[in-house]
Amino acid sequence: MRKFHFILLCCLATLLFQSCKKEEKEREIQPIEVKTVMVGKTSSENSGVHFSATGRIAADKSVKLSFQVSGTIEQFPVSMGDFVQKGSLIAKIDGTAYQKQYEARRAQAEMAEDNYNRVAEVYSKGSIAEVKMVEARSNYKQAEAAAQASYQNVKFTRITAPFTGYIGEKMMETGDLASPGQPIVDFFDIDKLKAIIPIPDDQVNQYQTGDKAIVKIEVLDTVYEGEVTEISVQSDSNTPSYTAKITITNQNKKIKPGMACTVILPEKEKTSEEDSKIFIVPVETVSVTEKNENFVYVVNENKAERRIVKTGKLYNNGIAITEGLQKGDQLITSGYHKLTQDTPVTIKNKQ
Repeated sequence: MRKFHFILLCCLATLLFQSCKKEEKEREIQPIEVKTVMVGKTSSENSGVHFSATGRIAADKSVKLSFQVSGTIEQFPVSMGDFVQKGSLIAKIDGTAYQKQYEARRAQAEMAEDNYNRVAEVYSKGSIAEVKMVEARSNYKQAEAAAQASYQNVKFTRITAPFTGYIGEKMMETGDLASPGQPIVDFFDIDKLKAIIPIPDDQVNQYQTGDKAIVKIEVLDTVYEGEVTEISVQSDSNTPSYTAKITITNQNKKIKPGMACTVILPEKEKTSEEDSKIFIVPVETVSVTEKNENFVYVVNENKAERRIVKTGKLYNNGIAITEGLQKGDQLITSGYHKLTQDTPVTIKNKQ
């Protein structure tokens, strides 16, 4: 009886062991679901490579208007945001004193001219020395120049629009005392605007004037095409960055100076054989080994293959892989954290 029980226990233990082994085997071969992307699927893997930076919008033409003579502002018929045609009056100071001064200088010039004409007539008859005629002519020219200078002061009592544009901030109002060169109002044209952005020193030499750019105005939820028109050759103070200006057309006048923007400068297309082997992959797909080597997972015969790679520059949309990948490789972009070498995989979104 004991022998029978012993044999029965041995059979049960064998069956249990085989069942566990079979279950473990089934777990080992269960494939991991992953998502992939084909390396080099597009004609240019680097077509999405770009540099982007945030900046602000500024007027293409902007001036701070001021008087060239001093005086009390007596007319200031414009308000902030007004549209003003070229040549229209913007402000005027009391020009009474300048007008009187001009009239006095004009009278002196006329008297000097009359004196010169009389002296010249006498000189032509040989009745006086030449030096008298030269002196009379010099006095006339000086008086005429002084009269013209006084007339310029009269003209300077008025400020007119130098071009068609809009009134910005007003620094003064009617009744204020204006001094020469002291700004009284901002004036700008918004038919064309400039997006001003910083470019770091490792990127500045990749771009030049004439390059195309994309300008996104977040508050308008609109994208505009622009062109690089200016790139500084000297870095900004205390920062290793350079200023670039991208000109855009403001046809509907919805863009206003001061708005925040994002500028995207596409990297120029690479055509060399060496550059054609560079691919951009999501940063999160690149891992590091214990030996500080970078690697990614690719699908090889329905198994995960750990591929050692060399990385390059970091971009807004990924990191460059300079060695280790080939066009057509199925790069694993999701589920890679569950993988080891030769782990069976199944692709959910084969691309």
